[in-house]
Amino acid sequence: MEVLDPGHHYTLKHIDGDSVEYLRFVKREGPGYPGNEGHYAGTNLQEVLRVLIDRIKYLDNQIPDQINADIIENLRFALEDLETRAAQRHGYDLKQLWRLIDTQDAETLPTCNHCGHILCERMNVSKT
Repeated sequence: MEVLDPGHHYTLKHIDGDSVEYLRFVKREGPGYPGNEGHYAGTNLQEVLRVLIDRIKYLDNQIPDQINADIIENLRFALEDLETRAAQRHGYDLKQLWRLIDTQDAETLPTCNHCGHILCERMNVSKT
């Protein structure tokens, strides 16, 4: 891994070839994003965790292992914690978030196309 823009843009090691893989997180400017200079589109941590969960499910289908279930559980906890942090920052009802997470796996819940979160005013979710 190489850091191209701290906290936002990375190159990842490419296996079985000499190409470069990039991972770029959204970068925004303004009062809610102290220290950011410049901006560009990208993904968020939650989306990367959803990819990792899907990848482990795929690997477990190839070669089942109880450790895979443990990894999925830990990745889901991280995803749920990130969504909880986002809901708190934006003033959403945490009970509403947790009710949603109780209904299905966090990685399968619909997300906002703008912010990438499970709860968002663009998704007609009311604040507390």
